[in-house]
Amino acid sequence: MIKAGLKIVPEYWDEGLECISPVQMLEVRTLKMQKHLRYAYRNSAFYKKCFDEAGLRPEEIRNLEDYFQHVPFLKHKQMIENQNARPPFGDFLCVDIKDIRRIYSSPGPLMMPFSKSDMDAYINATANGLYICGARRGDIVDVTHAYQWDLGGTMVDDGFRRLGCAVIPGGPGMSRTHIHIMKHLGVTVIFAFPSFAIKLAETAKGMGINPRKDLNVRLIIIKGEEIYGENDKDILAEEFGAEVREMYGGAETGFVAAECPYGGGLHCFTDSIVEIIDPFTGQASAEGEGGEIVTTDLSRTAMPVIRYRTGDLIERLDVEPCPCGRTSPRIKRIVGRIGDIVRVKGVYLIPDTVKQIIRTHDSLGKFQIVIGHSEGRENLLIKVELSDPKNNQGIEQLLIDDLRAVMRLKAKIDLLPFGSIGQDAPIVIDKRIH
Repeated sequence: MIKAGLKIVPEYWDEGLECISPVQMLEVRTLKMQKHLRYAYRNSAFYKKCFDEAGLRPEEIRNLEDYFQHVPFLKHKQMIENQNARPPFGDFLCVDIKDIRRIYSSPGPLMMPFSKSDMDAYINATANGLYICGARRGDIVDVTHAYQWDLGGTMVDDGFRRLGCAVIPGGPGMSRTHIHIMKHLGVTVIFAFPSFAIKLAETAKGMGINPRKDLNVRLIIIKGEEIYGENDKDILAEEFGAEVREMYGGAETGFVAAECPYGGGLHCFTDSIVEIIDPFTGQASAEGEGGEIVTTDLSRTAMPVIRYRTGDLIERLDVEPCPCGRTSPRIKRIVGRIGDIVRVKGVYLIPDTVKQIIRTHDSLGKFQIVIGHSEGRENLLIKVELSDPKNNQGIEQLLIDDLRAVMRLKAKIDLLPFGSIGQDAPIVIDKRIH
């Protein structure tokens, strides 16, 4: 987060697109969307069948309202099943095999072919995101993501090099080697999972190296691990004396958003359509409400991925203007995955959010969420282990207040002695009668 009173001169990768008015951006996205749907329908047997079964023709999608209302969702499981039935690419492939330049694989496995134009667009989007985060020509970068199979390491590597950075393809693990190289080469930027970045700081200190004073890191860009500690960014900033920014994307979608120096959310890229839906109903979330991220990359030609349900849950999509001057909506904090959540009193309850609240109190340990139903009403009980339940010093009320503030849920708190909740006890017990 930018310190109060600090003035920043905005810098853009593509000012014409990043600062375009919302009305103009709507026109641009609508035209690209219509062109992309027509292309997918003509060239992909999967999308032709998908549209035909829905009684839909691409030319009938005249605006984004039509798009959100009528175009079917795409799920990871569908893609895997289709490819397994007709390997290697199922009915998705829209180009001749000789036009493919790179093939990535994500869990499933799911094969994702990329044409030359796909690669160029993805690298440009990645470079755009890295630039938004603050990377610049001349930076020396340690990329700690894996380079095998997944697009994470290679795509980030390509994006940094397009910016004019010198890239060290460090990959995951070997934290002591990373620290030696960082010190020797004067690495200025680290790209890492939050947990590995924290491990690097711990490793450095174990080697007698002060990461803040003895290293030259000015920027850390984190990606992945949608559930990480709320204060992990602050920890990294303090440990390294560096700015910490975030990018968002997935194996199936590439990068779709990045955080500017003002913080407060991740700016969505102009070549993607990002929408937020209620994961239970599939309907659009109300403005200001959280939900599941659904994305469409409008530049992909070899294997279009249209209205892809990521399974990632966010706090909300912020459409308020950003001080940086960029006009695209911002993705607020990633709060979990669909499989992690339950709905209580009409509100999403995410165990990891409860965990983050409890972690702010050193005297608290394991917890368990119990959801009940009595007299026609749902009720929520959170059992928490406390070092000394008889001397809770107002902890109970603090937890009640924090839960209400963060999740808008009223809960009863049951403070228990350490060891009361079994090691293998479920985190959530749902006793409701459905």
